Amino acid sequence: MRNTFIIILVLLCIGSSYSQDLDDLDSYTVDEFYKKVELDYDTLDEDGNAIEYLYVKTELDKGSYEIDLTDGDGDLYEVKNTNIYIKFNGYFGYAGYSTECILKVEYYSATVYKLE
Repeated sequence: MRNTFIIILVLLCIGSSYSQDLDDLDSYTVDEFYKKVELDYDTLDEDGNAIEYLYVKTELDKGSYEIDLTDGDGDLYEVKNTNIYIKFNGYFGYAGYSTECILKVEYYSATVYKLE
């Protein structure tokens, strides 16, 4: 019983320090999430040009995620090793090959916190 109490206490301390750390990080409000959808070979756009993929709006489950962001097409940023892309309300900046972040998704909003 005592061991269970100690474990719960440690987890509560870790959880509260984690949320406090987010306040000290640069934060960026997410405008939309997109999913990259690969298209069949020889798919054409309205001008007759071949296209390989398109982006479709999507939603993510509520929670906190450790992610790596990379630069994507246009104003999009890729969540590395997924088919999920993020568009921000404002300027996020250069993500390059990889920028470590925390993504916090709530019911009506989402925020990315840069860890670097």
